[in-house]
Amino acid sequence: MTTGERIKQARLSAGMTQQELADKIGVKFAAIHKYESGKVVNLKRETIDALAKALNVKPSWLMCMDDQESNLPEREKMRSEMRILFDAAEDAPTSAILEAAALIMRYKEQSQ
Repeated sequence: MTTGERIKQARLSAGMTQQELADKIGVKFAAIHKYESGKVVNLKRETIDALAKALNVKPSWLMCMDDQESNLPEREKMRSEMRILFDAAEDAPTSAILEAAALIMRYKEQSQ
């Protein structure tokens, strides 16, 4: 995962738009877009620090020096996991979604 991908993951997990993140760290919307798309790869230390603070993650995680996803707060990790489910279900037929929901509920019951 690249720094840009991690910025995007953390931003989405925090429920922020690119504009909201830009406003929070004092840059233009286009800058956030460039960071996330990988068009800007050599971010200044101050920028990494501002992004990390705004996104509530460690700078080392953003810079891909730390692969532990545990740097994302628990709520954000859960949002990230739920986003995977929503993305997978996006074009799925209703019957498949209901089947998957039933499977998850059975698993949840068994693990209690």
